[in-house]
Amino acid sequence: MSKTKNILFLSIEDLNDWIEPLGGHPDTKTPNINRLAKRGIVFNAAYAAAPACSPSRTATLFGQNPWETGVYANNHKWHDYYKSGARKSLVGRFTDAGFETRGAGKVFHVFPQKFDFNDWTDYKQRRIEKFDQISKTVQSGSIGANTDFGPIDNGQEQYDDLNTDWVIQQMQAGATGQFWALGLYRPHLPFIVPQKYFDMFKGDIADPPGLGMNRFDPHNLSSHTPLSDAGRAIADSGKFLRRMLWKNKEYKDFLRAYLASIAYADALLGKVLDHMDATNLWQNTTVVLWSDHGWQFGEKLAFRKFSLWERALRVPLIFAGPDIESGLSDEPVSLIDIAPTLFSRAGLPRPEQFSGQDLSPLLTGEKGQMRGNSVAVWGRGFTSDSPQMALSVRSRTHRYIFYWDGSEELYDHRVDPYEHTNLIHSPGDVPASEITRLRSELQQALDFGLAEPVGR
Repeated sequence: MSKTKNILFLSIEDLNDWIEPLGGHPDTKTPNINRLAKRGIVFNAAYAAAPACSPSRTATLFGQNPWETGVYANNHKWHDYYKSGARKSLVGRFTDAGFETRGAGKVFHVFPQKFDFNDWTDYKQRRIEKFDQISKTVQSGSIGANTDFGPIDNGQEQYDDLNTDWVIQQMQAGATGQFWALGLYRPHLPFIVPQKYFDMFKGDIADPPGLGMNRFDPHNLSSHTPLSDAGRAIADSGKFLRRMLWKNKEYKDFLRAYLASIAYADALLGKVLDHMDATNLWQNTTVVLWSDHGWQFGEKLAFRKFSLWERALRVPLIFAGPDIESGLSDEPVSLIDIAPTLFSRAGLPRPEQFSGQDLSPLLTGEKGQMRGNSVAVWGRGFTSDSPQMALSVRSRTHRYIFYWDGSEELYDHRVDPYEHTNLIHSPGDVPASEITRLRSELQQALDFGLAEPVGR
């Protein structure tokens, strides 16, 4: 009989793989993520199904790939494909199973007027605050205020503080049959958090791992040489931001602000973990911590998340709770695997809707046949009737990308973890069978029906 009587569903928006349990940026400080990691299993190769908020969160919360949900980009919304009140999401299905579901913060990616309260027993909705302009990059007037970064006064309560305190109040000692969800918005842009978190990162900030030998220079296009025209187009989608950071000499300030935002989110996680300790909820609560996608800071001169490379797709994913062994798993997994795993942990029958795999064997040290890869989709022109699509598959050893123009990229992560060398141009010792297999896995996704969602 399952010992899991409660679920704690923790998402941190735009948190990439810089956290300490994943090797991280050398300056990252995540003591509370470390605390959680020591209690459970860290997935070293967890990936988003799409490098954008709406498609990734929809895939995660409905347990389906983007080509099943129909949500490929941020201009696509889950409520356009799933009927309001149907309770088809992970949250709604837990509600139907008899759980009390309470949440706050960025859980779904949805406009407030389209929020579906039918999924929830109780959901605390509040608007994200606005700030005065801080950085030179934003003050120049050439880029939107949402891309701002910098410190605010200590003691100023933010959206994430209020949501964290509300969720903690719902987590009562002795509780059973509870599903608690907290969606932390930081480190999403704007990277604005109290001064004390910036004070944790004094001195020079190290370059991002994998940036390359030339450091950040928006005019040095050498990192684009191995890429096709399609790959360069993806990288160049953030070229205005990279130029503005360079012009205003604020690139390192931008990095510092992201690290400070991670530290802020980590501190709020610490409050939740302290409450778990104080109420002894660990004995019957499964905790899952995840992020919806990664973030790029100039790798291949790309910024933000919108690409199919490792830094944009690799995410933190940690499970902890009763009977979960502590350790590290190198098995490639997808965020669509969260939903079936939580149902299994709660002893509930698996909905046919879910396409992901149950990760329970990996959590408990049992043997089980896993999928062995993670597939993601991205592209451009999502507001048109004929978007240009690209797909990526990450195996245990390689990443393969197929673009809309027929061009390809292949990286061997055993020797090239930051994807500098595109082996399509010089396959070297990569067996032809490996390339064929990766292409076949993507073809299966295409054959499944990229054009027609099945999640309605």
